[in-house]
Amino acid sequence: ETPSIYEHLFRPSVHWGSRQPRSAKNPGSIAPLPELLVYSSLRELYMAGQLEWSENEPAINVYTTQGGFGPHKDHLALTVLIPLTDQITDFQGGGTAFWSPTDSSLSTDGAEPKQPPATVLTPPKGTALIFGGDVTHSGVPVDRGSRVVLVASFSTRTPASPPDRINGLLSCR
Repeated sequence: ETPSIYEHLFRPSVHWGSRQPRSAKNPGSIAPLPELLVYSSLRELYMAGQLEWSENEPAINVYTTQGGFGPHKDHLALTVLIPLTDQITDFQGGGTAFWSPTDSSLSTDGAEPKQPPATVLTPPKGTALIFGGDVTHSGVPVDRGSRVVLVASFSTRTPASPPDRINGLLSCR
């Protein structure tokens, strides 16, 4: 039996409700949790239009000299980063920094972390870096050249999902 990708990748965390839009019908309550999905692959979810993407994603981010992206959380189930350039031949510096979830210096109000990141990863060109949406991360500034990455952050759709964040076969209707 194939394990449910919903259970392993998309089941809402205990804090899911605090990050969701309020129900339009009842502003005092959040939209209900999604029903259990019966899709066995991300491709099936995509083709059925059941993935909610971060605004303006999937996207290609280009970081030039001193270009980076500050610490943040994506607040979706998964983020996929695929480097499209090589650190040896195309750029120096850069990478994706991660902070430990137990770092008590992380701010809940969006302020910069007080501590340096726990690690900075610069995976090889063409590989995938996949992490959960509640992980604090940043794009480290590039020292020289251009760093190019494909980025896609997504979750399964819920009744509270904005209609403009649908992709896949159903979006073509």
